[in-house]
Amino acid sequence: MTSSFTCSVRLPSACTYHISKIFKVCYLATSYFPAQSKQTNMHTLTFLLVLITSTCFAQQQEAVEKLLLGYEQALMNGVGLGDKALWNKHLHDSCVISIETGEATTKQKMVNELNPLPAGYIGRIEVIEPRVQVYENTAVVSFIADEYLELFHQKIHTQYRQTDTWINLGNEWKIISMQLFEIPKNPLPVEVSENVLKQYIGSYTLSPERKCSVYVEEGKLYAKKGNDSALELIPETESVFFRKGDGRVNVIFIKNGQGGYRMVERREGEDLVWTNAKIK
Repeated sequence: MTSSFTCSVRLPSACTYHISKIFKVCYLATSYFPAQSKQTNMHTLTFLLVLITSTCFAQQQEAVEKLLLGYEQALMNGVGLGDKALWNKHLHDSCVISIETGEATTKQKMVNELNPLPAGYIGRIEVIEPRVQVYENTAVVSFIADEYLELFHQKIHTQYRQTDTWINLGNEWKIISMQLFEIPKNPLPVEVSENVLKQYIGSYTLSPERKCSVYVEEGKLYAKKGNDSALELIPETESVFFRKGDGRVNVIFIKNGQGGYRMVERREGEDLVWTNAKIK
């Protein structure tokens, strides 16, 4: 009985030594043992090959992840220092960059605008909650850039979601795409009297089918749209409110000139207006 085995895989260089040893042992074994043993040895070889290959790939991916996350943290450190050389090194010349303002910019412009923090500014950016996916010579790294700034003894904490695509050009990794946006968050609430909140009680209409009931309960303002659950409207000012966990939308109450209010949901500068006839 004869047995044949064909395998074609792309292996990390770190695996070559171990796999060559296994082939040598199995070759010697098949030279001295009967055919049945040869077939068994080939099955063993297949199992060991798969096991070692999987382990090597996992180790290689872990090494790439560690390397790229180190680069990302170094780049974050370089922001406050205005380290143009570091950013110039890691960004590909044709890198596609989208920043938090929504602008698409270039490597040259981004590097040119990179400067050390002004006097009176203290800051740092930490890479947290990273996710890395490696695809052969390409890797996608997504993380939160956790920024802490102190401006003349006043502290500001901002978080950004950044996603970078890296490519291995043989002897170095370069960023070919970068996307950055600020993660919205709620402001600090203020105290507003219940008498002020009661001014906004009413039924607000977006369409004949879509209505919202605004009411006060235990000193807090709530809005309930149709069959949806009621949500608390938390005051930012006496007339401007926000919903917990939603940093993109403000709810604003504006007098309608008829003894009641309009309820305006403002999102990124765009208004959705709910009309209301004052409920006595």
